[in-house]
Amino acid sequence: MHYFYASDISNPFITLSDYESEHCIRVMRHREGDCVRVTDGCGHLVEAVVANAHPKKCLLEVRREVDENTLAHNGLHLAVAPTKNPDRMEWLLEKAIEIGIYSLTFLQCEHSERMRINMERMQRLAIAALKQSQTVWLPSLTMNKFPDFIQQNALRQADKFIAWCDDNNQRQLVKMPRHYSEMILLIGPEGDFSAAEVERAREAGYIEVKLGNRRLRTETAGLYGCMVASTQMP
Repeated sequence: MHYFYASDISNPFITLSDYESEHCIRVMRHREGDCVRVTDGCGHLVEAVVANAHPKKCLLEVRREVDENTLAHNGLHLAVAPTKNPDRMEWLLEKAIEIGIYSLTFLQCEHSERMRINMERMQRLAIAALKQSQTVWLPSLTMNKFPDFIQQNALRQADKFIAWCDDNNQRQLVKMPRHYSEMILLIGPEGDFSAAEVERAREAGYIEVKLGNRRLRTETAGLYGCMVASTQMP
């Protein structure tokens, strides 16, 4: 059964957005009476019937709430410096949603090669990945400067880690114990975090960790973190 997205599915009738309506009616060729599923990206899922097959304002009538396929996210707040090639960040976003990430922040760091991300495009890709993987959790997407991110999450009750390519550091993320339901993982740019950024994170309670024993690309490191967070959920 095809999945669609609407930010509010609490009412008996749901009007899909222009984009979702076109996808439902023109792309997937649904007609009145067809049954579809709709998620709000916040863990909720309903089954609905197409009441008005309008390609711009498709109206759905909710029939029932669906309890299946409502697995919780893995609690990971992933903060990663964007790569020079934006395609690699789009790939990471798609895979992270498939696995079940909680939120994704694009970090602006001292050594960052890219300081801007098309957040509107990222949001569209996130919704597409949500529907394609038939999951019900849409992560929040933000872009933030490294010092601001550290400050804004100073009081968050979470296991906090910073991945840093330091040969003297032998702590492996996969072996670190989890004490909270949420985890924050910082992944730097291709030139890595600066020494000042690492020290700032350390002072804020972040533990320096390694992601395996190989030097990983940024997007691979992000995917590694997603998998570890999923396997270590408390």
